[in-house]
Amino acid sequence: MAALRNDRDYPAAKVRGFRDQGLWRGDTLDGWLQRLASQDPDGPSIIGPDGTLSHQQVYEKARRFAGALGELGIGKGEAVGIQLSNTPEFLISYFGVAMAGGVLLTMHMPYRAGEMAPLLNHGKARAVICEAPGDKYDAPATMQSLKGNVPTLEHVLVAAGGEVPTGCASLEEMIDHGPVHNIGDPPKSDDPVLLCFTSGTSAAPKAVLRTYDTAMSNARIYGEAIHMTAADRVMVVPPFSHVFGLCCLHTAMAYGATCVLIKAFAPQLFMETIERHQPTVLFSSPAPIAATLKAGLVGGDIPSIRLVVLAGSIVPPAIAESFESHLPNGQVGGLFGMTETILVTATPLDGGPEARHEAVGRPTEGVEMRVSSTEDGRVLDPGEEGELEVRAYCNLSGYLNNDEANATSFSDDDFFKTGDLAVIDQDMNVRITGRVKDIINRGAVKINPTDIENLLAAHPKVVLVAIAPMPDEIMGEKACLFVTLVPDAQLSLGEVTAYLADNDVAKMRWPEKLVVLDEMPMTPTKKVMKHELMALAG
Repeated sequence: MAALRNDRDYPAAKVRGFRDQGLWRGDTLDGWLQRLASQDPDGPSIIGPDGTLSHQQVYEKARRFAGALGELGIGKGEAVGIQLSNTPEFLISYFGVAMAGGVLLTMHMPYRAGEMAPLLNHGKARAVICEAPGDKYDAPATMQSLKGNVPTLEHVLVAAGGEVPTGCASLEEMIDHGPVHNIGDPPKSDDPVLLCFTSGTSAAPKAVLRTYDTAMSNARIYGEAIHMTAADRVMVVPPFSHVFGLCCLHTAMAYGATCVLIKAFAPQLFMETIERHQPTVLFSSPAPIAATLKAGLVGGDIPSIRLVVLAGSIVPPAIAESFESHLPNGQVGGLFGMTETILVTATPLDGGPEARHEAVGRPTEGVEMRVSSTEDGRVLDPGEEGELEVRAYCNLSGYLNNDEANATSFSDDDFFKTGDLAVIDQDMNVRITGRVKDIINRGAVKINPTDIENLLAAHPKVVLVAIAPMPDEIMGEKACLFVTLVPDAQLSLGEVTAYLADNDVAKMRWPEKLVVLDEMPMTPTKKVMKHELMALAG
């Protein structure tokens, strides 16, 4: 079977430039794992719910899993799908697939057969890794059934947690007792290592095939910007099935830091993990922080944390400010990143609260950013709002096997069009102001809901908030407000509009309908699914 390769590669001159500038340095996961096992074999690599694994233990387990994959005949450049939560088994599987020369194809935990089949087919996956059968979801049976729809799929590897079903292989057995892989033909830095998907699971998904060059260099450069060291303990809340979670892992690995795992977010577990393992750096999206604060679980100071990095969706400044008040030795900042660009800004650590809580940082080394007009595409001046565009050593070269998306996603001078609205000031602080597609057109008046959402996020009764367009026969669209509330609270539209009036929001921008939800529809990476809210708005 042919190995996965991008069909829109970087031009040779650009590759030479990245290498000559020292942005790409030939790093690979296998090289990092060998270095850590050699230099600090007993140092803590992964802290999971069942204990700590050293760098040497992780390296040896990954080598055994790589050897076991070799016995299955999985070759260089071939994809292995994975649907696991944030566990040590996920990371060891990832490292083993990389050592074997394979490509890890990530799938979110809530996905079922209908969502996974297009992804596995797009990557021509040879094997898939999943959790043991549970009361609500029999993952192995689902994966076995997918063999009928995914012609390349041959092997189902099942994590510990119960009896391994007939026709499947034990992931635990492969990790603990597989033959030690002899890396005779190790991966090279321009080989692919990850296949991640952005939006949609249709017949033509937006798939980004990541090479070591882009992923590993980004971790090194971003880690330098936030002063990462081997002494850090990095707690990763985003799922490893998303590139944000994996980038946090890469950043820890680049500097030999310890990775603290939380299997899946729940407010109580989140705080228990912080108290037990004392992380120094915390990566999260805003929603888990908001939920934990509004649940009243952050009662005192958290002295271990020096830096909280919030990303994945727009961060309400009130949430950042509130959490930072519990950090006597730390601060809350942000970053901008996407599957297509990975991590391209960092909050200046010497910046004040305004720079850290209202902006996502400044471009890191090797990254160019600009804002262009959504009307005519012209490049805008500092302080003007438009679509954010990125050109960087870590950009995707192009979506895998999706010519239509590639034709519309890049400017003529090779900037990637993010779809985010932003303002960049004179000091290159980037402030995300919304999404191009989220603008509400109320009788030809364009309403950006983001600042109103941020304002309402500070309301004492509100946990999560989102504004989506609803159809209107006269105005075309109007704004519909969706909220989840703190326990036992009630909220009326009149209270909302009075609150907005007190905060000097013009009446034409007020939401005209309120829907209180028990649970906000969220993606696995904790972004609000506004398309579902639009259907609820009616």
